[in-house]
Amino acid sequence: MKEFFALLSLCVFTLSAFAGPPAGISLDVDAREISRSLLHARLEIPAKPGELVVWYPKWIPGVHAPAGPVQNLAGLRFESAAGETLEWKRDEVEMNRFLITVPAGADRVIAKLDYTCNQPTNSSSGVDSFGNSKVGVINWNTVLLYPEDASIDTMTASVRLQLPAGWRFGTALAAATKAEGTSLAFEPMTLRRIVDSPLICGEHFRSIELTGKNTPPGFLHITSEASSAIAIDDKLIAQYRKLYTETLALFGGARFESYHFLLVCSDTVPRNGLEHLASSFNVVGERDLIDDKKRKGWAAYLLPHEFVHAWCGKFRRPASMITTSFHKPERTKLLWVYEGLTQYLGEVLAVRSGLLTFEEHLPALAGKLDWLMHQDGRRWRALEDTAIASWLSRGHSGAWSQLRRGQDYYDEGLVVWLEADALIREKTDGKKSLDDFCKKFFAADREKMPIVMGYELNEITGLLRELAEQDWDKFFADRVSKPRDTLALDFLTRTLGYRLQYNAKPSEYLTEREKDRKQVSVTASLGLSAGDDGKISTIIPGSPADRAGLAGGMTIAGVNERKFSGQRLKDGVADSVTLGKVELLVLDGEVFRSIPLNYSEGPKYLELTRATDHPDSLSTIFKPVTKDEKN
Repeated sequence: MKEFFALLSLCVFTLSAFAGPPAGISLDVDAREISRSLLHARLEIPAKPGELVVWYPKWIPGVHAPAGPVQNLAGLRFESAAGETLEWKRDEVEMNRFLITVPAGADRVIAKLDYTCNQPTNSSSGVDSFGNSKVGVINWNTVLLYPEDASIDTMTASVRLQLPAGWRFGTALAAATKAEGTSLAFEPMTLRRIVDSPLICGEHFRSIELTGKNTPPGFLHITSEASSAIAIDDKLIAQYRKLYTETLALFGGARFESYHFLLVCSDTVPRNGLEHLASSFNVVGERDLIDDKKRKGWAAYLLPHEFVHAWCGKFRRPASMITTSFHKPERTKLLWVYEGLTQYLGEVLAVRSGLLTFEEHLPALAGKLDWLMHQDGRRWRALEDTAIASWLSRGHSGAWSQLRRGQDYYDEGLVVWLEADALIREKTDGKKSLDDFCKKFFAADREKMPIVMGYELNEITGLLRELAEQDWDKFFADRVSKPRDTLALDFLTRTLGYRLQYNAKPSEYLTEREKDRKQVSVTASLGLSAGDDGKISTIIPGSPADRAGLAGGMTIAGVNERKFSGQRLKDGVADSVTLGKVELLVLDGEVFRSIPLNYSEGPKYLELTRATDHPDSLSTIFKPVTKDEKN
C-alpha cells in the first residue's frame, strides 16, 4: 500500500510539473481613482521561460481601425511571481507590441499598469475609458495585455474590479460572486467576450427592465452627473421596451442570453455609440433624454442602431473582418453592409418603436439625402473605397470634404439598402421585404453556432435572389463598386411614392440640429454652412459660395452691411430674391474682403413629400410589426 501511495504522489507531482502555465489571464482593475482620470491594473499572464511577446489590443472589433489607445499607458512594469523586476522592450515598428524575458522556472508574468482616461483619439472614443467625479466608463481593452500567440476565442480572463464607494454599475459580464462593498468579480470569459463587454458606473445610476413576453431578459442602464438627467418618463421607457420587442421580431430571435443597453447622459464624455454582442455603449448629451426636442434628434437613432449591431456586425460579420487576435488588421471592404444595413434597419426601428413618428423621421432622411447629393467625391471614388479606407476618413482636414468623401458607407449604404428593400417589395407585390432577408440571414441556433459567423457578398446576393428575382450582383456593383456621377434616387418616387423638392422654410428637425451643432446651414441655396461665430465649415463644390471664391476657415463678419449672425445670413438669403445677390464681408486670414454671391432664388431646404400619383410604400416599411403588450 505504501508503494501505491508513493507511486500516486509521483504521478501527481509529474502531472503538476508538466501541466504548464495557468490557462487564463487574471485581471484586477482598481477604478477607485477613475474620478481623477486614472485606472490601475494588475495582470497575471501565462508564460514560459524565455522570450514572451505580449500585445496591448490594437484592432478592437467595432472601431474598424488600429485605434487601441496605447499612448495613454502611464506606467507599465513587469515582474516575476516572486517580485523580481523584468526588463521589457517595445517593438520598434509595432507600438502595441512588448517583449519580455521570462526567467527559468516561471509559469507566469505579473504586469502592472496605470491608464490615463479621458484622452480619446479620433478613432478610439468608443473603446476608451472615461471618468469624472460622478460617472465612469471602463473598456477592458484599455487595461489588457495578452500573449501574442493566444487566440481571443480560447484564452480566458478572470476580471475583478474595485469601484468608488457608493457607485453602481451595468455590464453584460456575469457576476461570479455577490458584490462585497466596492469589490466585484466576474465569471471567466474569453478575451473576445471580455473586450466585448464594457462597464459603465456612477453615483447616479438607474437600471430599467425591458424584458417582454417570450423575450430574453433586457435592461437599460443609465448614469449621469445629474440625477435629473436619468429620470426618464414612462412613455420613453415604453418606447425602449417596444424597441426591444420590435428588434427581436425583425431578426426572429436573439443571439444573446440577455441584453444590456449601457447609456451615459453627459456633456463631458464624448458622444458615442459602439456595438457589442450582448450590450451597447452609448453616450448622449446630459439633457438629451428629458428634453423632448433633443431626444428626437441623434439620441433617438443611437440605441436602435447599436442594438441592430448585435446581429449585423457582432454575430454576422464580413469574413475579412474576423480575426483571432486584437492585433491582426481587419479588411473593411464590406462595411457598407456591416454599417450601411445597420444604419437603415436602425432608422426603421427608431420609428417602429415610437421613438420617432414617421413624419418626424422624414426630415432627417431628407437631410441625409441632401448631404449625400453634394458629395462630389463620388465622381472619382466608389462607395466601396470609403469602406476600405474607413478609419483614414476620421482624422482628415475639414476643408473640402465633399471632394474627398468621408465615411459615406453609413448613410449612402442606408440608401442602397432602402432601394434594395423597395425592389423586393415591388417585385413581390409586397409579399416579401428586407425583413424576410433579416430573418433568414441572421437566423441561427445560439446553442450550436459560434459567437461570430463570417460571410461573403455572394451569400447575401444569393439569399436576395431567393426573395426577389433581380440581378443583385449588378445592382450592388453599380451602386457600391464604381464611381458615379450622381446618387441613384429615382426609386424614391417610382417605388416608394415620395419625391424630393425644395421648401422655403426649414423643418423643425433642421432647426434643432443647427441649434445642437451651433451652426447655420444654407447649403441648398448659397452652398455653405458656418458656425455661430461665422467661421465657414463647409463649401459645396459648384455652389454660389464656391464660384465666389469662399473657402472653409474663412470667417463671415457681415451680411449685407450688417454684423454677422446666423439669422442675418438667412435673412440675406431671403432678401436675395429682390436684391439679386448676397453681399458678405469675410475675414480671410488677416484681410477683410467684401464678396458678392450671385444668387437670387431665396431660401431652399430639401424635403421629402408624398407623390400622390404613386402608392405609399415608404410609410409601410416603418410600420410596427408587433402588438403593444398589455400591463
